[in-house]
Amino acid sequence: MATLIDSEAQFLQRAKDFKISDGMTCNLKLAGLTTFGLLAYAHGQPGQALNDAAFDAWIAGNLDSAASLADSSGVKRLLFEAQTLVLAALKEQITSPESSVVKRVPAAERESRMAALRAQLTGLVLEGPLEPSHSLLDLCASMHQLNEVRYLAPEKCVSRTHEVLHQKQPTKQIDISADSLVVKEARDVPDSSVQSALQVQEALLRRGIALAFAGLVTYPEYSRYVTALFMHLHREPPPGYNRCAVSQLVAADKAVWQKLLEENKTPRRTAAGNLPLDTELSAALHSYQVSFALLPLPSKGKGPSVKRNAAGKAEQDDHKVWEPPLKKQKGKGKQKGRGKPSVPAEIAKLGGVARNPNNENICFAFNCSGCSEAAEGARCRRGWHICTKCFGVHSIRTHDKSS
Repeated sequence: MATLIDSEAQFLQRAKDFKISDGMTCNLKLAGLTTFGLLAYAHGQPGQALNDAAFDAWIAGNLDSAASLADSSGVKRLLFEAQTLVLAALKEQITSPESSVVKRVPAAERESRMAALRAQLTGLVLEGPLEPSHSLLDLCASMHQLNEVRYLAPEKCVSRTHEVLHQKQPTKQIDISADSLVVKEARDVPDSSVQSALQVQEALLRRGIALAFAGLVTYPEYSRYVTALFMHLHREPPPGYNRCAVSQLVAADKAVWQKLLEENKTPRRTAAGNLPLDTELSAALHSYQVSFALLPLPSKGKGPSVKRNAAGKAEQDDHKVWEPPLKKQKGKGKQKGRGKPSVPAEIAKLGGVARNPNNENICFAFNCSGCSEAAEGARCRRGWHICTKCFGVHSIRTHDKSS
């Protein structure tokens, strides 16, 4: 990610601000002077005063022999600013080599890269909930600059709309350097709410766009990683277990980045031209360390206790027919006859009962016409989806086929 002194877009923007003609700008490009860092050492020495005669001779010999006074003045101003920025960057590098403050991406560089990203991702609308905030872009650019992996939680990956609407008032922050006390302005953005699956998915996609903005991933490969992560929400859980929750996806995503940190992976493009995160994210997601976070969790209620034979089918004791226990009733009148629950005639004629051996209700709808509120062997609001006759994981309508 280009810094201020290495940004070509910011250099061209400043040339326009200084009213330098297009012809002189083209001459600067032909000479290879496209950034502040290159221009700072093209003539003179940073920190030293410019000699007018030497500068005019340099303009005439290298850029344009018939340069106008306006172009000559604009290039001199651009050169002075370039040398000043280089000196400031060198001073910051010496006094605070490991600064914890995230540097902002220059405005012209940010707009240029976002425009190129929009042109590249034609099928994706980078607006509204999918447009990453400037703070998120700065975090990913800092990751590229330091060449180290950092975990960006979904609540930190806010959108540009959230940043504008919820940005707090600027506060003053004291920065103690090696030889001075500097008061800087800090702008904090509150975390966004990521509770539903859609909010988490949008946050992870915004993070992928910001990583692609910083040149750390290719967006199609990152999108494949997010799709593989959210496919766990569609997996059917075993009987007695819940589906994979959204909180498990967030925990798995955190475990993926933790694994990359433990293996000391670097995010920058390699000498062969490959981006390590394109393959390492998916590889870490399919590792057994991360798989533990995505396993289905058992439901709170106890599952039906069914005795099975060697073939895996439910066994039934033909000599002992279970009946639900009757509670002793006190008093007379309306309380009389409430001990034994009623069973639909369709189930009663097939020998079915109302409750399992654990005295838990069985869903009559599942055994009669079918119930779509839960899977076979699971529990809905009416009761367990098991056979009312043998308590196997099937309905009483298919009892003879399953036995």
